[in-house]
Amino acid sequence: MTNYLNLAQMTRPELLGSATEIFEKISPCSETSSLDEMKRQMENLNTFLYTYFLITYNKDLIYLHDEFAKRLEGQLDEVDLKLLGHDLIEGYSNSLLDAISFSKNEIIDKAIKIINEEYNKGLGLEDLANKLHLSKNYLCSLFKEETGFTFCQYLNTLKTNKAKKLLLEDKKTLEYISYECGFSSQPHFTMTFKKYTGKTPKEYKLSLLAG
Repeated sequence: MTNYLNLAQMTRPELLGSATEIFEKISPCSETSSLDEMKRQMENLNTFLYTYFLITYNKDLIYLHDEFAKRLEGQLDEVDLKLLGHDLIEGYSNSLLDAISFSKNEIIDKAIKIINEEYNKGLGLEDLANKLHLSKNYLCSLFKEETGFTFCQYLNTLKTNKAKKLLLEDKKTLEYISYECGFSSQPHFTMTFKKYTGKTPKEYKLSLLAG
């Protein structure tokens, strides 16, 4: 794997599917690389993503870097390395949502708190603007400027991450999770979840069981 920049730029929750597609296209295969070489390339990707996120988002994710470095020390085959690559990309991607659990901007800090509390109640941009006594266009522009996310991107990323946690619970149906996370319907839930994770909810749950 040699070209990391395009992949790093796509390693965001709303573009996670695209990032994993890029990874699949440029990841090494055992036919042309030894396992040791594949491991070194994965180490390089881990270091590149760590550096990129530090410079671009001012996020020091050394704990994440070290976690994956430790996992790479194990006895891994080609399949394990590919799975680890997907986990690596998803781990860095999810960190961006944690980064904006608060904001130095007072207005956006209030906005994020409201979204985090009411994400499953059908909250829309206009509703949020009214609660903050702002115009919708101004709030939309300010939110993007301060967080790097549009309102919809942040809301859908939050819902998707909440859905991931519920999918860990065996007895939760897709209908229940869809309602609990504030999606308008199960098809909307499935479509959004796949866009943000690269997998349908069923595929994601199966991958958890396989792991």
